[in-house]
Amino acid sequence: MSKQLKPLVISDNELEQLQAQYKQERDRRIAERILCVILYAQGYDLKEIRRILLVGVRTLKRWIRSFSTQGIAGLRQWGYKGQDCNLSDTQWAEVEEELARKPYHYARDVARFVKDRFGIEYSERGMQNLLRRKGYRHNKARLVPGKANAEEQRQFVEQYFQIKAELGPKDRIYHVDATHPTHNVRISYVWTKKGLRVRILSNSGRKRYNILGAYCPLDQEYIDIRGTDNVHGKTLQKLLDEIRARHPDAERIILILDNAPYNHARIVQEHIENTCIELLFLPSYSPNLNLIERLWRFLKDKVMGQYHECFEKFVAEIDKVLDNLGQYADELASLMTEEFEILACG
Repeated sequence: MSKQLKPLVISDNELEQLQAQYKQERDRRIAERILCVILYAQGYDLKEIRRILLVGVRTLKRWIRSFSTQGIAGLRQWGYKGQDCNLSDTQWAEVEEELARKPYHYARDVARFVKDRFGIEYSERGMQNLLRRKGYRHNKARLVPGKANAEEQRQFVEQYFQIKAELGPKDRIYHVDATHPTHNVRISYVWTKKGLRVRILSNSGRKRYNILGAYCPLDQEYIDIRGTDNVHGKTLQKLLDEIRARHPDAERIILILDNAPYNHARIVQEHIENTCIELLFLPSYSPNLNLIERLWRFLKDKVMGQYHECFEKFVAEIDKVLDNLGQYADELASLMTEEFEILACG
């Protein structure tokens, strides 16, 4: 190890944060600098790091010294002093309030807000750099139900876990929902060489495979009713009968359901009278609280990213996944956990 360079001592927590930033960093040059610091902190000497990163020792020293004195910000400098933020702390706080208030798709729109509000001009590139320095990233947004009620969701989750804690040894609880995969290909991200775009065959058909499924988090049991007919009250009746047939000794069978009309159908209510079946309805606009929604996303990722020449092959691939969920136990173990995210429109 170089005599001119002091050992770099950082805590385990700081090391984990560095590793997380290394994984998230999109700029290869900055990621390389972060990796240099990680390796040096883990005890690698400069010669070993040079062999790994193919960078000269003098440069490695400069990176490590920059981190020692300035932290991660020092690794993001490129030998010249970047433009200072022309906004005062108070003005920047107002910009952050604006960014939290409404989504801005482009840095040029943020620059326009700053000019209109404070009379300070930034180029689009300058605003991009400022936003990055302030910890912002240009990420893909996520859609959530516009009418989701966070408090109702919290109350439901509390009720759910209370009911689950009261179940007897033979009782069952299922998350129930329908999915309707359409015979077509869903476009997804794929790895390809720069400048090229992968072309995937698609279908023009609109036939759907309708599935009403039930998932039990107690032991990962999955039961469903499949077919090309629409899902309705009688479909739910068949699913209920299948569940009862599998668990004749259960004293309570609880189904978590959304508010689809067929779930409230009179024929369903009459069908469960004087039985051990209880229906527990989710709050409106709360698909995040139904575990089986995650299974449907998993199914579509496995099947619908590929071209299937005919509807029969499409159905066969879906059946192959659903009939062999045990083969995906490792993937599903981390996906189908009872860690519920509370969604709110605000």
